Order: sequence, then C-alpha cells, then structure tokens
Amino acid sequence: MIQIVMFLVALLTVVLDIRTYKRLCDSGVGHVWRYSFLGFIVIANLLLWAGPALMFSPWAMTAQQPLMRLTSLSLTLYILLTLPRLLLYALLLTTRRRGARWLAGALSAALLAVLVYGVTVTRTDYRIKPVVLHFDNLPKSFDGYRIAFISDIHIGSMCNAEKELEQLSHVVESTRADLLAFGGDLVNLSCEELSPAIVERLSRLRGRDGTVAILGNHDTGTYIFDTLSTPRHANIERVCEGMRRAGWRTLRDSTEYLRRGCDSIAITGIDYTEELLLYKHSFDTPQGFDPAPIFEGVEPSLFNITLSHLPQLWHPLCEGGFSDLTLSGHVHATQIKAECGKIRLSPAMLMYREWSGLYSAPQGSLYITDGIGYVGFYGRFGANPEVTLIELRCK
Repeated sequence: MIQIVMFLVALLTVVLDIRTYKRLCDSGVGHVWRYSFLGFIVIANLLLWAGPALMFSPWAMTAQQPLMRLTSLSLTLYILLTLPRLLLYALLLTTRRRGARWLAGALSAALLAVLVYGVTVTRTDYRIKPVVLHFDNLPKSFDGYRIAFISDIHIGSMCNAEKELEQLSHVVESTRADLLAFGGDLVNLSCEELSPAIVERLSRLRGRDGTVAILGNHDTGTYIFDTLSTPRHANIERVCEGMRRAGWRTLRDSTEYLRRGCDSIAITGIDYTEELLLYKHSFDTPQGFDPAPIFEGVEPSLFNITLSHLPQLWHPLCEGGFSDLTLSGHVHATQIKAECGKIRLSPAMLMYREWSGLYSAPQGSLYITDGIGYVGFYGRFGANPEVTLIELRCK
C-alpha cells in the first residue's frame, strides 16, 4: 500500500513538473530560470530513487547503517521538496491570476515550514499522554497504578541516539510511573546498535517496579542483507542480552506477576516468532494465531495486561478472553497525523483497523502508542513521539 501511494505521488509529481516546465517555456522566461528549474526538478525527483539505487552498490552488504541513513536522508529531502511543490502546482496550474500566484506561494511556503518543523522539532518533541482506564476486575491494591508505555525506539535510525535517549529518560522519569513497559522495536537493523553507551542510557528508562519489554519485528535482525555473520536467532539473543544488561525484564511468550499486598496482576509478553514474521508488513490479523499456549497456567480470573507489538493480535486475544488491556506499537501513525477534537487523520487509517490511541470491546481494551523513534524519513509530522502514562482505576 505505502509503495503504491509513493509511486502514484512520484508519477503525479513528474507529470506536473513537465506541465509547469512547458508553461515556463511558453511564458518566455529566460534560459537561466528555465534551466535552473529543470535542474531542480531532476535532482528533486532523483532523491526518491537514491536509496533503492544504493542497495545495489558494491558496499551495500557491508555498510547497512550508512546506507539506511542515506536512504532516510534522501527520502526526507524528497518529502520537503515535493509536497510543497505539489501544493504550488495545484494552484498555479488551475489559474493565471496574479493573486492566486501569491496565495500559492504563501501556502506552499507555509507547508514547507510545517514539514521543516516536523523534521527539526516534532521529531524529538516527546509528549506525555495521560490515559485513565477503569476496570471492573482490577484489584483494589492496584487502584491508581501507573504504567509508562513506550515503543518503537529504533535506535539505529536516530540522528543522535545517545542525546535523544538521554532526553527521553528525563521525560520517563518525570512521569513517576510504577512500571515502564516497552512494546518492541528497540533496534532498527541489528544488535550492533546496542553499544555500551546506549545500554547505559537505556538503563535509565525504568519505573519504580522496573521495566518489562518485548521484541518487535526490527529486533529480529531480518532487515539486514548479510544475515550469515549474525543469524536471526543470534541477533535476537544479543538484543535480549542488551535489554537484560539495561536491567529490563524480557517477556517472550511468558508472564510475570506484580504484587501489592495480597493482590496480583499478570503482565504477559507476546514474542515475535517466525509465525509473526510473515505478518511484519501485513495489515491483517495473522491467520491461525492461537494465543492459548502463551497464557497456559495464567489464572483466567486474574487481571491481565498483554504487550503485543502487532496491534492486530488484539482480536484473537479478545476472542479468547485472555487480556483486559493490550498495549501495542508498530504503526507509528506512519509518523504523520492530524487531530482536531475527535477527528483524526493519518495514512495509517487506510491500512489498519486500529492504528492509534484507545480502542474498546466488551472483552478488553487496546491502546496503540505512536512510538518514540522514526523510520524511513527523519521527521514526525503531527505524530509526536509519545510516552503514554496509563493510570489503572477500579470502577
């Protein structure tokens, strides 16, 4: 879906570039201006294909991180140079009035300013989003229990990972949460991103009761070209080891219990297995996924929180009555979101049934965070990086 949309936008842009260039030629604009515009549109359009072209370069097998960074940079520049241009064309090519030209220029400049703001400010503007949830079966000892939920850090994609994690740790600490829960995708390409300095900063991300974490699709190491040097299972183990060195407790199809006096609640983490890898870029619920073995031995009457990187797993969890509250990430709201009251718009809504925020059903609730990091391009447009502060309340 994303690839199709990008292809259609790229095709539309080229068509409008050609029409605009012909209009410049017909208007008698000088050679310098015409050739400058031609050079600009050629370079701007080539930016979209720079990343894929680099994948076939001789050093693509040995320099995945630099390749990923260059690809993200080229796509970011393409977005900055293309979307304002499309808006400009939409107005200029439909009228020849001078007032419309000024309006087109002003709106195009405003859109460019919004995009630049998303790249330079919103990208690391961490927001605490408070969410209060009421449950019939929550033990009274846990009334008011606070969980800080984060997901999708994607360390390898960060422009300055050490600085950004330091900033994030201060935000998490300010929540004074009882527990920190992490929803997967700690790294972007491989376990090599977990340097000692990074692990030290991750150790600062914790609640009073510590940190529980699960794996996401990027943590499996299946996004690198050469998987022979670090096989998938070895990459996963090294990511888990990095989490343990940071003091995090990993939940891999397992459950741990939190206790307050005589009361307990269960926290279950769904591992990112080979079965789920088939759905890492799918928008559908995995066929045949049976969560029952994961919850074997967990008392059904016990209040349960489930960490699932894929939000689609909420449906089989609800059908089986396994989880009272499911926490997910993965979607990022495609890092593009606009909100006005109850109205929310994002490309993610075209792909996922549940894509951001709170969803409820009689069998349980789902919360999808917009995540922390960024993938594909260096920006977040409206979709601020989110630290969700969930407060559990008894009804």
